[in-house]
Amino acid sequence: MADERLKIVKYINDPVYGGIAITQMELEIIDTPIFQRLRGLRQLARVNFVFPGAEHSRYVHSLGVLYIMGLMTEHLLKQGMLTEDDVVKMRAAALLHDIGHYPLSHLGESVYSYCKDNQNANSIVQLVGKNEKKHLYEMSSSHSKSAHHEHLGKYIIIHNQEIKGILEKYGLDSEEIGEIFTGEYGSRNMVYTQLLHSSLDADRLDYLLRDSYQTGVKYGLVDLQYLVRLLMVVEDSDLPGKKVLACNKKGQHVVEHFLMSRYFHYSQVIFHKTNAAFEGMVKCMYIKLVQSGNFLYNSLEEIHDSVNDEEFLKFNDSFFEVSLKEYYDKTNDEEYKRLYEMYRDRIRPKVIFEIKDLYEDSPSQEFAVLKWELKKNPDKITQIIGSDRWGYQIVPITIEKIHNSYKVAEKNADSEDLREAVKLYDPDNGKISYLAGDKLSIVSKLANYKSEFIRIYVLEEKGKKYDYEKMHQEIKALITS
Repeated sequence: MADERLKIVKYINDPVYGGIAITQMELEIIDTPIFQRLRGLRQLARVNFVFPGAEHSRYVHSLGVLYIMGLMTEHLLKQGMLTEDDVVKMRAAALLHDIGHYPLSHLGESVYSYCKDNQNANSIVQLVGKNEKKHLYEMSSSHSKSAHHEHLGKYIIIHNQEIKGILEKYGLDSEEIGEIFTGEYGSRNMVYTQLLHSSLDADRLDYLLRDSYQTGVKYGLVDLQYLVRLLMVVEDSDLPGKKVLACNKKGQHVVEHFLMSRYFHYSQVIFHKTNAAFEGMVKCMYIKLVQSGNFLYNSLEEIHDSVNDEEFLKFNDSFFEVSLKEYYDKTNDEEYKRLYEMYRDRIRPKVIFEIKDLYEDSPSQEFAVLKWELKKNPDKITQIIGSDRWGYQIVPITIEKIHNSYKVAEKNADSEDLREAVKLYDPDNGKISYLAGDKLSIVSKLANYKSEFIRIYVLEEKGKKYDYEKMHQEIKALITS
């Protein structure tokens, strides 16, 4: 007898996929105010400053991940590789995976992580040494994820009475659903993790397809239907009793295409130089706003305490924008005021130096020296620029989670990177291998390499003239001398 929880009760129109099928449980979750909050969170934060069409929300992305998870699990169910209960759980986890996102998405996540990491007293508002100045470059370069949105999402679905109640009504454990989308469930059920938390998962597929559609950049034209048909759940002969999600080796080219598309998407869209510079500037304002005590929540703990309150529903991009302006109107912080004026008028920070590297074991000497100077001796850069109003990003991008030297027999089931790496199944010999370890795969040639770039940008001061070419040459001389 079919599981009634999988009965479709509604279709939602979507520009990328057409109709997205929704079950009764999913409809009840979608209709909750806390899920509707996701309408007010942009998927790509301020990428719309560069690509104006990038206005899509975490709400529509969550529906898209549900759609792709539906395709994946329906295919595996028909093959007898999943049960209907598995399908119900994975669809719920897909729908709820981003419920814990912050205003401006990953940018907000990095801000609360920074504030958590730099908490010098009982409250981040009470900073040790009130006159101690935090430089813009220190704030803008922070990439911590100690306040990770997935773990906040898990906290929400466990403690928000409405979401928890709906899940329990349909026989689901909110903690288990949370552990599926955080990846914590992987050591118990690797297939669950791979479907939603791996190199080839429903989340990554939707944001690549959807972001490409919305930005107009064509890197995300992946053959979704074919890729889904390649999926299979197979028992791992090296780990008796353990099942893994693998792709049929005969179609590995479509997986390689997906991984390469994602790489270019990150390098050309997510980390576009103008977007990265703007986000560094916004991050500084965001940190100042939170630390001043003039935003809705000043710590992760305050967010936790509020997940059943109506006030939490205001925790979105629009409220953040209003808070930025209100603080601008009343603060005496001249640095914040100038940041806000640049943001308001879309005056982009000027990138004065950029260096890229693609390396296997260690970066080039110039790259390594600049990274060291930025982290250990930033005053040298301040002297060259003639101001401390500058920022930087150091961003690594990899093709695959693991090095191509990994052998299946050496793997550790508890290794997150190994769980997340793409696995291939050869139906001719029944063997499982890693895509990164296939010597005939282009991915295996690139899996050992890390693409990394450093960008230094200046926030121009009114009335001040800058000799950008001189700055560029002096930074170059610093790292080559």
